[in-house]
Amino acid sequence: MNSEMIPVNTIQAAASGIKEIERVTGRSRYYLVDGKKLPSVTSVLSKVYPKPALYGWYAKRGREAVAEYLGDYISEPITYGLLENAVAEAKLKPAQEAKEAADLGSLAHELISEELQGNVLPVPVVLESVMNSFHWWQKLEKLTLVDTEVAIFGEGYAGTIDALYTRPDGSYLLVDFKTSKAIYDDHHLQAWAYMDAIFTSTNDHINPDLIMDAQIIRLGKEVPEWEVVDVDGHREKPIWDAALAFYHALKGA
Repeated sequence: MNSEMIPVNTIQAAASGIKEIERVTGRSRYYLVDGKKLPSVTSVLSKVYPKPALYGWYAKRGREAVAEYLGDYISEPITYGLLENAVAEAKLKPAQEAKEAADLGSLAHELISEELQGNVLPVPVVLESVMNSFHWWQKLEKLTLVDTEVAIFGEGYAGTIDALYTRPDGSYLLVDFKTSKAIYDDHHLQAWAYMDAIFTSTNDHINPDLIMDAQIIRLGKEVPEWEVVDVDGHREKPIWDAALAFYHALKGA
């Protein structure tokens, strides 16, 4: 289990006086805010929100793993032992690939955050397209960085955001970078939860005219490309509220 202190985003820190909170990562991730244990947004969504695309991918890679394993034994007798080994490979390989993809995604976020802070780190070959995508997106945007890799906390949850910017008109833009092949429904919920935590906890305290939007930026892994999607709060709010309530109901049961 790993514990570390994470700075709170500039807006909430000014409103609450809380400058940093503790982030604890083990089998799941949670934050400690004023003595309260708050689950991370990703922990909430992984517990209660269905991911049909991921389930389909696991099934597809499992079938492919069986075929790849048995391919080395074509024309040989099929034994129960061979089938058991093929099934074991089908269980193991997709999980390994998912972990590798998650690790690469985490490294990409680290590289982007360090670069935003002025620290340029060596880029592995497998992430060159991701970083080129980020650079090209950044050049086209007229944004001023406020925060990167800082904590947010809301009613019943917390999390860490990728970046918070201001636009030329003074409004805020919360950005969530993704390296997945597509943008999925839970990505929208994640970004909305981050933005809503900041907005609702500070709106009545320091800036009643606070304007904030959220965007998901998908950065291509195979070729340099990017996709920008705006987060629609009218759609995401009731779904997130229900997911969070369901999560806490399960934990309290």
